Parts: sequence; structure tokens; C-alpha cells
Amino acid sequence: MELSSFGRISKNKSFLHRLDGRVKTVLFLSAIVITTFLSKWYLIVFLWVLSIIGYYTLGIPWKRLIKRLLIPFSIAWLVFVSVLFTNGETVLTYIPIGAYHLNIYSEGLSLGILLMLRIMAAVSLACILSFCTPMIEILETLRILKVPSIIIDLADMMYRYIFIIEDTGKNMRHAQLSRMGDRSSWLRRIEDTGKIAVYVMIESLDRSVRVYNAMLSRGYNEDSKQAKFFTYPVPVKDFRFGILIAVLLLVLILVNIFI
Repeated sequence: MELSSFGRISKNKSFLHRLDGRVKTVLFLSAIVITTFLSKWYLIVFLWVLSIIGYYTLGIPWKRLIKRLLIPFSIAWLVFVSVLFTNGETVLTYIPIGAYHLNIYSEGLSLGILLMLRIMAAVSLACILSFCTPMIEILETLRILKVPSIIIDLADMMYRYIFIIEDTGKNMRHAQLSRMGDRSSWLRRIEDTGKIAVYVMIESLDRSVRVYNAMLSRGYNEDSKQAKFFTYPVPVKDFRFGILIAVLLLVLILVNIFI
């Protein structure tokens, strides 16, 4: 998946697109954090289903969501398999491998399913937020929430210049293909790929140093005051919706604790 897909926000005027960025950021980040603490699988599935419904309302092709979730979901399955064979004491069954066998534990199965659902639900919520909210609104909301400025500034620069790194890598890859680099031996292709990776890292380091020096020459420091991005209050209807979802999240926490 191309990194540039993170920089494109659909122009669809869905409800989530129109919702105030501060409300969306707080709600989605809260939901992600809550998802990682829920211990009831059906509550996690409920949040996951809500995220899928939210994506449907965006009017974006499902292919984009599937491509973005492919790697995280693969990691979720890897976590599930690793926990399945390593966690617990009650042997549910086993898989014979020659003279040896792999035990599948009942506790590992329960924990593996729970961890897998947590990862899938949290990543889905994060993807929905990125699809319907410009990154500047997310970062400025974090600034309002008193996240340290140095973290916000670093995240902002990483987001802005990661596309340049991607373009550099793509240009080098196209140059390699134009010279029949894809028809060489697999060992040579591995060597060329390594050279491309090293060059991209060197170029990114040089660019980051130049950018930082340019910022210092303009009087930047981590205590610098910046103009407010949000110059208007949160709309009343968006605020009410945020309260409604916050109450729903609170109910999920209470259900998880007492039921």
C-alpha cells in the first residue's frame, strides 16, 4: 500500500466527514484505548462492527480499507497463533509433528481470540479516523489535549516528509526497472533493493537536518507559541453527538467491569 494514501481525504460529505475534527479525534482515540482494555469479546466485536458501519457511511471503496488492514490483520493472526501454542496449562488438543507434537491450550485459545479481536478493532477504528479526518486536525486536537509540543512537532514533520521519502524510493525503483533491473539474478535484485533502501535513508537524514536547521534559523524552539488552528468553538450538534458516544463508551466500560 502506498504511503500517499494517508494524505488523501475523501471529498464525500458524509456525517463523519462533517463532524468536528476535535470531536472525532477524541472519540476515536478514546475508543481505541478502551478497546485495548476490554476483556469481553462481544464488546470488542461491537466496537469493531461500529467501525465497519462507520466506514460504510464514508462512501470509500472497500478495497482501500482492505489494503490498509492487510498487514495489521496478518500480525493479529500471528499473535493469535503464537499465544495459542504457548499460553496456558489445559491442553485442548495437539498437532502431531513427527515424534513431537504442539499442544493447543484452552487458555491460549481464549487469550489469542481476545488479543486478535483487540488488534483488529483498534486498527479498524484508527483507519476510519485517518480516512475521514485531516492529519492537521488530529495533531492540533492532541495539542489542545496538552500532548507535549515536541511530540506533536515531530509527528507533523514525519507526516509531511514521509511522502517525499516515498517519492524518492519510487523514482529510484523506476530507474532500476528502466535499466532492466528486474531481469537480473535474484541476488543482484536483493543487492539493488538494499542500495535503494540505504540511499533513501541517507536522503531522508540529510533532508531532516536541512529542515531542522531552517526551522532554527527562523527562531523555532520547542517552547515557541503557535497560532491556534481551531478558531471557532465546537458546534453544538457535534458536541451533543460526542457526549452521546462518550456515554456509550462509558456503558461499555461498566458492562465489562460488572457483567
